[in-house]
Amino acid sequence: MRHFADRLARAARDKRTAAVVGIDPVLERLPAAMRPTESGLAAAVAAVESFGCSVIDVVAPIVPAVKINSAFFETFYEAGVGAYFRLVAHAHARGLLVIGDVKRGDIGSTARLYARGHLDRPAFADVDPARIPDAVTLSGYLGENAVRPFVEIARERGAGVFVLVRPSDPGADEVHEFGEAERFYQHMARLVGRWGADEALIGECGLSCVGAVVAPKDADSTAALRAALPHTPFLVPGYGAQGASADACRPCFLEDGTGAFVNASRSVIYAHENPVYAERFADDWRAAVEQACRDFAADVARVAGG
Repeated sequence: MRHFADRLARAARDKRTAAVVGIDPVLERLPAAMRPTESGLAAAVAAVESFGCSVIDVVAPIVPAVKINSAFFETFYEAGVGAYFRLVAHAHARGLLVIGDVKRGDIGSTARLYARGHLDRPAFADVDPARIPDAVTLSGYLGENAVRPFVEIARERGAGVFVLVRPSDPGADEVHEFGEAERFYQHMARLVGRWGADEALIGECGLSCVGAVVAPKDADSTAALRAALPHTPFLVPGYGAQGASADACRPCFLEDGTGAFVNASRSVIYAHENPVYAERFADDWRAAVEQACRDFAADVARVAGG
């Protein structure tokens, strides 16, 4: 399969935006028409899966990729896990690249099993390969051995990984902003750059299949990270509901407007809660999602020079 970064870069060019929509369905926040009328696990899972499929259908013509957060499905036990993998396949069927937001990270022997379950080609003939994401998010705090099994699989099957470097949640600052001469996030960035530096991991577009999750905190420190990691694709959280603007995300891009992919979840998928869209579209929540997605995609394209 073609290199992940090349595929993502091409998809962003085709859609003329580097916007990524996060699929994070919370049962209590679903539009009224999508909420289950019955109690019980099966009804709840059916509702969030149906909502996720509908959102994917709406955004597929607009953005190059979606990020599906497994935690929002794992809360529904084994039934939710199945829904997560089915949504991955549904997004692929709609022509989208899929980032599995699984944030795994453990010692080497365990990491190999996580990698096998979340990124590798299925080991069983009766498992649809379309259920496997194109990339996953990882925690690299246990070092290279926790990341290497995923990187090896990514190289072999044209997949990708995004390692947490600088999260958007302010509560994470007590870890990531720790240090004087060097902050912890700077240390993580240097490691991620090294883990993805092998020529065999870098695609024709000049980007590695080993990426970094980098939230835009302030312009100077974000620009410094971008300069230090010229071959590392950035997955950028924080836009919209978490307070970051598209302009704040601008330093995450390379000079040519590539290299970064900005994620928005709640501000798009719950657009029916936003008075701006609610007044315009009333009970048509799909129309609200579509317009919010178009506004988001255009905002990202603007700062990237698209």
